[in-house]
Amino acid sequence: MSNPRIAKTVNLIIAGIGGQGINSLAKVLAEFIISSGYHCQFTIHKGGAQSLGSVYAEFRISKDTLSVLGQGIPTGQLDSLIALEPWEALRHLPLAHSNTSLWVETKAMPFFIERSKQQAIESPQQQLNALPLTVHWKAYQEIAQQQSGTPKMANYYAGLDCLTSLSCAFVETSPPFERAVFDTLFFSLIKKAKRT
Repeated sequence: MSNPRIAKTVNLIIAGIGGQGINSLAKVLAEFIISSGYHCQFTIHKGGAQSLGSVYAEFRISKDTLSVLGQGIPTGQLDSLIALEPWEALRHLPLAHSNTSLWVETKAMPFFIERSKQQAIESPQQQLNALPLTVHWKAYQEIAQQQSGTPKMANYYAGLDCLTSLSCAFVETSPPFERAVFDTLFFSLIKKAKRT
């Protein structure tokens, strides 16, 4: 009898904005997942050609061989969301289900609206906290500054939460997700990354 806690396929999104290293982290994570003995399909979406545009990567991960899956994670089937920006976390919530795990940067970038509008926009943190989901708030930029001397390493610390999320989803399966393997890939594939 199969263990109901063991996930068959895990759907993961890493979200943020241009300049946060989402693209680099996605490539490292895909390589890491495959080198760990799992199967992975992923795609990277860039919402703008300039800095601060929406960027996210969708992953479909399985211990078993994946058939070719349709484009995009279906509504209600997102298992984990790692967001380096709270507004970007909100963007992907329609894909979530009641047990989706959320790991979200505490600091929001300013949200620009037309100056003629006087309506206040509720903070993304308040909106996320009002949901019936568990949100793991992480100060990725602050942690990166303290640990690595630069907030640009926030994607590394978000990557570590991807490992935690995947380890929880694929509980009691082998092979394990090893941080040493992730570190080796991250620092060899991202040349500008700074080791602590």
